[in-house]
Amino acid sequence: MTEASGDKGKESSKPYPTTSENFIPRYEGPTLDEMVEEQRKIRDAIVASRPRTGLSGPFGPWLAVPKIAQPAQDLGRACRYETSLSFRESELIILLTGAKTKSHAEFDIHQGEALKAGLSMEVISAIPRDDDFSFEAVKSKLIPLLDNEKEKQMAIFTAELLDTYEVSDDTYAITKKA
Repeated sequence: MTEASGDKGKESSKPYPTTSENFIPRYEGPTLDEMVEEQRKIRDAIVASRPRTGLSGPFGPWLAVPKIAQPAQDLGRACRYETSLSFRESELIILLTGAKTKSHAEFDIHQGEALKAGLSMEVISAIPRDDDFSFEAVKSKLIPLLDNEKEKQMAIFTAELLDTYEVSDDTYAITKKA
């Protein structure tokens, strides 16, 4: 992604702060005119499932290779909607992941989803981002604001995994019980 010229300091129309509005994608995937029928069908399914955000993120580039686009779309749907996680828990984990990986667009998109899921702006704002992200920062800034033990343990598990690339036996056992 590159910064768009002339957009610095542009006010957001969203009710929460965003950091990705000044970025433009390098490649958005094939145009409608360039797509074959298989690509159009996958594109239409993606757009139908994402009416607010459309082909933002990886979806456009995936369409360049339909044999990647459809399985990737299926995997994403399964990971997001077909697990034992609640909508709120899922959004919390997505925000933590976006924060650690410096994926500003992902974080911005999911702030709105997290608010819909019932996370407060105070909780969202407490998530350390970019170079400030660490397991310890999550424990000290975010964990005290979470409502229940399961959310706290899921956030600890996620932050530990993202920060250290492993999860201790203790964290695993405590999270499994939560």
